[in-house]
Amino acid sequence: MSMTQINWYPGHMKKTKDLIEENLKLIDVVLEIVDARIPLSSKNPNIASLSKNKKRIIVLNKSDLVSKQELDKWKKYFKEQDFADEVVEMSAETGYNVKKLYEAIEFVSKERKEKLLKKV
Repeated sequence: MSMTQINWYPGHMKKTKDLIEENLKLIDVVLEIVDARIPLSSKNPNIASLSKNKKRIIVLNKSDLVSKQELDKWKKYFKEQDFADEVVEMSAETGYNVKKLYEAIEFVSKERKEKLLKKV
């Protein structure tokens, strides 16, 4: 009896991963959006390895549906595990903390901007 190997990795996921790898050199800051209710389950396991050497922000979306204690726990976890330089809690639906996301992007890209300005 021969065993047929089944590939559980969908083709569209491979295509997306290949596009990210191909275009990563053009990116200064990587935003990874996860569901604040299930942050680990909604996190893409490839992002950490793909975004090495890039500034990274994890956005805990739907944070209005999670307790402050739970959000603080995940913010601390993602930074301690070196998954992100910054972690922002927000709600895309209500617009809560969108300004904070822009501030985080400015903060993590400050060094890169300064280097580019020195070249001019």
